Amino acid sequence: MFNTFKLLLVDVDRTLYPFECQVWDAIGERIHLFIQQQLSMSHEQASALRISLREKYPTTLQGLHREYGVDQDAYLQFVHDVDLTTLIPPNPDLSPILGSLPQRKVIFTNSTRFHANRVMDFLSIRPYFDDVIDVTMIEPYTKFEKEAFPIALELLGNPSPQECVMIDDEDAIINNAASAGIRGILVNKNPLLNSNHHVQIPTINQLGEALQELSEKYTNAS
Repeated sequence: MFNTFKLLLVDVDRTLYPFECQVWDAIGERIHLFIQQQLSMSHEQASALRISLREKYPTTLQGLHREYGVDQDAYLQFVHDVDLTTLIPPNPDLSPILGSLPQRKVIFTNSTRFHANRVMDFLSIRPYFDDVIDVTMIEPYTKFEKEAFPIALELLGNPSPQECVMIDDEDAIINNAASAGIRGILVNKNPLLNSNHHVQIPTINQLGEALQELSEKYTNAS
């Protein structure tokens, strides 16, 4: 029944691997180091600047680019260059799970194509994804803003939103996808972080079951 969905938009961080993995923490440390090195700042100065920029802009990168002329490609390459082998556990079951799903699959991430490809290669799942929509392709927005989703749909050739599913660990992002008519699956172990009764699973390995539940949800609603 879940063949009625034609396109899966899949997040990377804390979705393709467990939420508790510290990849994002490692990236955060690289962001801090980048600011210190590029702007010749102390640890304390870099911390204060990051807080200030995040209050004014959707991302630290946007603030650094607009206020300090930081090269976006150099920043993104540097901060996402983390050692995945020490952070993400192997998941040999994921490859056959994705291979069993007939939908077209595209990565949609607030990080970079470089980072997405590294995670997919580490998990041996890159062949199952047709493309990557990364943060540079939806500027000046991120998935935390509703405006990102019409842009993504246009990049994908304007498929019917109701035939697309956003799979993400962030409730706010699933809500933004829904505002564009896109269905959603929340990958998060905490049921208290599900504000709108989205179909929710604790791990990406349950994606097949979630798609079935999602299909039944909308079939019963029609």
